[in-house]
Amino acid sequence: MKRITMILCSLLVAACAGNQPAAEQDTDAAVHCHIEGKVHNRPQSDELLLFVGIDGMVAQSSRPHTIIDIRGGEFSCDLYIDEPQYCELVFADELANGAWRAIDFIADNCTVKFDLYPEDEFLKTKIEGTGATAEYQSYKSQLRAMQEQVQKEYDKLYDENRYNTKEYDALIARIEAIKESTPERTALIEQLQAMTDEEKYTPEAIALRERDKAEYKAAQLSILEGTPSVARLALLARQMIYRLPDQEFIDVFEELYAIEMPDNPMTHFCRRQIDGLSLQVGNHYVDFEAPDLDGQMHRLSEMVEGAKIVLLDLWASWCGPCRRASMEMIPLYDQYKSRGFMVIGVARESESTDAMESAIRKDGYTWPQLVELDDRANLWSQYGCINGAGRRILFNAEGEILAFDPTIEELTTEVEKHLGVTKTE
Repeated sequence: MKRITMILCSLLVAACAGNQPAAEQDTDAAVHCHIEGKVHNRPQSDELLLFVGIDGMVAQSSRPHTIIDIRGGEFSCDLYIDEPQYCELVFADELANGAWRAIDFIADNCTVKFDLYPEDEFLKTKIEGTGATAEYQSYKSQLRAMQEQVQKEYDKLYDENRYNTKEYDALIARIEAIKESTPERTALIEQLQAMTDEEKYTPEAIALRERDKAEYKAAQLSILEGTPSVARLALLARQMIYRLPDQEFIDVFEELYAIEMPDNPMTHFCRRQIDGLSLQVGNHYVDFEAPDLDGQMHRLSEMVEGAKIVLLDLWASWCGPCRRASMEMIPLYDQYKSRGFMVIGVARESESTDAMESAIRKDGYTWPQLVELDDRANLWSQYGCINGAGRRILFNAEGEILAFDPTIEELTTEVEKHLGVTKTE
């Protein structure tokens, strides 16, 4: 929340109102997309954030291309870019609250018209345009129609009490009957979490879920296996924002889009995602260069020379859980830094390092700190933490990854093992 507020307040991007272009836009660019629309039943919303590029909104640390004013329930903006691009509109108030639904579209040489509604009326949302814009919306409509049809089958099973097993429903009822947090309620929740799908759902429900997944996947692949286009590539790239898709999608990317559209920014994004999300324990860490707070560049491999075990701490000043995890490591670091345990922090910041420097002073980190400003080096993508604030990667002297996000107990065990610490010390 604090982070979002800082982003919105510190942006040096001019708001678009009426038909005025955003600041620092190249009006001679190949693509001029006029964006306009109406906002329905959202009196609390007065700004839309426009993110340009598939990786423009993969993290809260990303700053929007433009802030668009909503006046009298209407908005408009002119966007000038070098080629058709995947874009997202996000209501500023939703982003500030930490939960939002992005309105995605392709910005092409056309006018894109929007009718936008609140979350509970989201299906009323309309997006109209031509070219790649229309192509992308057509694919989304095809897939949405499939989902709506199968949802009717899900609803029928629910209505006829043929979706959940009796055991599952009975356990839910017992949990809901206990209004306060008690050991009994906690035990029941743990029992619920331990149930398998076969214990939760009827054979009919499981069969429907499997059929739904298979048919939806087949429909997606059918679209993606067509002639490569910006719209099709955008659908594929979206598959890779949060997780690696099934191998069939990666094969389509390698066999079609990586060859036919090698220079497209979305192709580069997909490549980074595949490489980053494929990182596993046992792989070698990803080397990189990043500046320290004085602007001096450092290469990770050079910094860790001579260390016996290293924790790479990808954090952010605006990420509370990241900072708590980092502070937990301070005593361990102080105890073993002279024996070969190294920690290197890299903070994901926007615009400036002021908040980062304040956090370091307040939290008391004493290990070397680098900074990833405005995702310039795409370090988070390289390490597979696509839409989050951070990640901790533990590796040994040979560069082999030992663990991702170890608990302090797990970290202590690994550090002491690699340093040869005995329990009597």
